[in-house]
Amino acid sequence: MLELLNRIRVVLVEPTHPGNIGAVARSMKTMGLSRLVMVKPKKFPHCEATKRAAGAESVLNSAVLVDDVPEALADCTLVFGTSVRDREVSWPTFDPRISANNMLGHLSVELSTESKPEVAILFGRESSGLTNQEMDLCHSQIRIPANDEYSSLNLASAVQIISYELRMGALAKQAGSDVSSQQAERPIELRQQLATKKQQQGHLDHLHKVLDRLEFFKKKPPELLMRKLTRLYNKTDLTIEDIQILRGILSAVDDQIQN
Repeated sequence: MLELLNRIRVVLVEPTHPGNIGAVARSMKTMGLSRLVMVKPKKFPHCEATKRAAGAESVLNSAVLVDDVPEALADCTLVFGTSVRDREVSWPTFDPRISANNMLGHLSVELSTESKPEVAILFGRESSGLTNQEMDLCHSQIRIPANDEYSSLNLASAVQIISYELRMGALAKQAGSDVSSQQAERPIELRQQLATKKQQQGHLDHLHKVLDRLEFFKKKPPELLMRKLTRLYNKTDLTIEDIQILRGILSAVDDQIQN
């Protein structure tokens, strides 16, 4: 089950301090995670990152740099955002242990070898965390139950805690696996595979346009309503077929409007 960790990416959004990047790489490697993605890091590559990595340079060398969060998550089927803040629109919120079990369970879904589910854990800026718009891209929130009087965690410490729970969960699954779980995977049809974040966002953009043409929105821009609709869709594991059906309905509605 430890191989499931290879399909989990740690995404850092606009990290400021190169030392934190190196410390994150070290936290990941000690627990068997290797996939680091960074959205517009302020200083990278940097000697301080290499120094703080302390032997985890392989994680830094293979890190992927992207221009925005949607690009970092485009092919993911499950996304967790880390945050300690309460927000106007709430997300399903779990502690690191439950979150790790949810991720590993998601990754264990039987899919064809051509398409495996991918999980991302989103970490925000050191100073301000994740924006509401970035949390909208997440299915669930991870909240580390720290001291209420001082709940601020260093970025690398947060990564370490969650990475530890992932490793412990994977080891537990490995110890409890039986012969049936070792049988060869059976491919399933493409349409039954889980939809990626890019496919889900395409549906939401389509829904926004159709609702706008219907003059459904009482307030413009309708950010709060769209956030609530996003939360609604994130409560279930939408498949490619689900997205195709939903977009087919929207296309039919759109045709009626235009006629």
